[in-house]
Amino acid sequence: MDAEKPSVEKLIATVLTDIQQKGYSSIQPFDIGEVEERMILFAQANSVMLGSDRLYMSAKQLQHCMRASKMAKGLVVSPNELILFPANRFQMDLYYDGECFIYTDGQSKFIVHPNYKMKFAIKILC
Repeated sequence: MDAEKPSVEKLIATVLTDIQQKGYSSIQPFDIGEVEERMILFAQANSVMLGSDRLYMSAKQLQHCMRASKMAKGLVVSPNELILFPANRFQMDLYYDGECFIYTDGQSKFIVHPNYKMKFAIKILC
């Protein structure tokens, strides 16, 4: 019997714990849900190429969010906000700055690169 797939929130929490304890996480990039219709419609109307119809998050991105230089400037998004982002993004404002989509709730902002390339480890089963 296959083990149950962890929730997106659990994956984010695990990555954040890894980063806090080890300084890195080896968890592979993971799908956090579908690209919203409002992002798709904006992209189509403004010739913005979306790399996928899914949004992904990676340990590298989460580590980037938590780096010391952001902390010194007071720009760090709390771990709880990061964990809840996949569900909360639907209620956030969404902007496009010419390069990236920006989700914001007025205090925190989350950057989504529309055509970002990620590396995934591939397992071959024989």
